[in-house]
Amino acid sequence: MLGWELPPLFSGGLGVATYGLVKSLRNKVKIKLIVPRSSPSSSLEDVDIIGLNRVVVSQLSGEENIRSLDKILEDVQRIPVSISPYHEVNKILQHQTVGKETIFQSTAAKEIQQFFSTGEVYGTEILRKVHLFAELVDQLAGSNFDVIHAHDWVTYSAGLKVKGRTGKPLVLHVHSLETDRAGETVKNEIYQLEKIALEQADKIIAVSRYTRDQIIRHYQIDADKIEVVHNGIETKVIVRKEHKLTDKIVVFLGRITNQKGPHFLLETANKVVKVYPNVKFFVAGTGDQFAHLLETTAYQKLGRKFIFAGFLPKDKVDELLAMADVYFMPSVSEPFGLTALEAAQHFVPGVLSKQSGASEVLTATLHADFWDTDKHANYIFALLKYNALHRELAKKSNDQATALTWDSAAAKVFSLYQRLLE
Repeated sequence: MLGWELPPLFSGGLGVATYGLVKSLRNKVKIKLIVPRSSPSSSLEDVDIIGLNRVVVSQLSGEENIRSLDKILEDVQRIPVSISPYHEVNKILQHQTVGKETIFQSTAAKEIQQFFSTGEVYGTEILRKVHLFAELVDQLAGSNFDVIHAHDWVTYSAGLKVKGRTGKPLVLHVHSLETDRAGETVKNEIYQLEKIALEQADKIIAVSRYTRDQIIRHYQIDADKIEVVHNGIETKVIVRKEHKLTDKIVVFLGRITNQKGPHFLLETANKVVKVYPNVKFFVAGTGDQFAHLLETTAYQKLGRKFIFAGFLPKDKVDELLAMADVYFMPSVSEPFGLTALEAAQHFVPGVLSKQSGASEVLTATLHADFWDTDKHANYIFALLKYNALHRELAKKSNDQATALTWDSAAAKVFSLYQRLLE
């Protein structure tokens, strides 16, 4: 299995979903999970987790492959502009050899560890990381396995490379698409990589019916090749908390990018405060639209109605949701939306975009098209004002979220493996 994030080193839902699925799936299959970064606390019993930031020479498949790393690191320096705009020579990838023997333990391993340890898990060198990840995964994967399972576009190159070498079946798990992130008309190199990988995959797992339909529509993939497996959530005991604010709290949780609909958040908030002034919109997250959202709230004289918290760790997110009154997700395109499940688990009724996977399974939430800010505002107002409605939808959505377990998702994935091998 190939992943890109793994708690506690993660930046979003991909890491949470990978961890949840692996934790439940490990009772059914033997898993070797390769990720760019892991920490000692990332360990799971009965799962072989390899983080490239901690890779050692003994994990490679032989002396011949170790020596070939010299060429891998050299090739990474030569990614052309047409493939990656982030092609500057990176000094930490300089590699040394002495005669026929690579000084891997003392030099290359440390360089690889440093490259995958520093900076953001994505960042400006993402395409170079993807390229190097693919090359190293091919060295580390071996061939003693039955299925390759790759999570999202950052691992697809690695999956294709291992499939090409071994001939083993490739399952692609689609948590998001470039058409979600960059818009439906995008045709950049990430889109092209996704399209090639989706075409060559033996089976595709989509995290929602919404995502399945996007794969068919924008990538022209046969529907029979795609199976929907909704995400789950880990069971936990929830204790609600009273906050000290005199106003009620509406929570927006996630990356502040165009995909997540910050413009529609602002427009909706403006309409809500006119009819229900005793409210605060709590924004937890960062992204390229953060500064614009901050400045616009000030310009529209809404600054007192917003609280910007930046990125919150998991324990702080749980603390926030335990105090929240309403969860709002106006995403333009949301393949699933794990945070909506987390909110429902904390007895927080939600107002969700119809363009989301979570709205398929949380039918007790209130739904509207992402652009329909009038309807969003009416729904939020109703949940803030009418306590009986709030209690009823909080209980029903909690029941629905509780029923969505990772064990159920893992059972569907295991069944897919069996049918694929048959």
